[in-house]
Amino acid sequence: MRRFLLLYATQQGQAKAIAEEICEKAVVHGFSADLHCISESSKYDLKTETAPLVVVVSTTGTGDPPDTARKFVKEIQNQTLPVDFFAHLRYG
Repeated sequence: MRRFLLLYATQQGQAKAIAEEICEKAVVHGFSADLHCISESSKYDLKTETAPLVVVVSTTGTGDPPDTARKFVKEIQNQTLPVDFFAHLRYG
């Protein structure tokens, strides 16, 4: 099976449910998804990831990131990252 990384961030569970459905349907098509909440950063490493990446994120309030994504958003906004930091990723 071809592997991909599937991350989700959710406030009330909808994005997680969608990610779980993608995970289930992927198997039928010969794919294997590593499914993680984006807040579980110890379980994946985007700096070295070579497999395709799929991200499912909901919003809350007036377009704010869900609580489970706040740390991730803060890290990528507060650091001075090189322009090509995520250039190696194939994502959607």
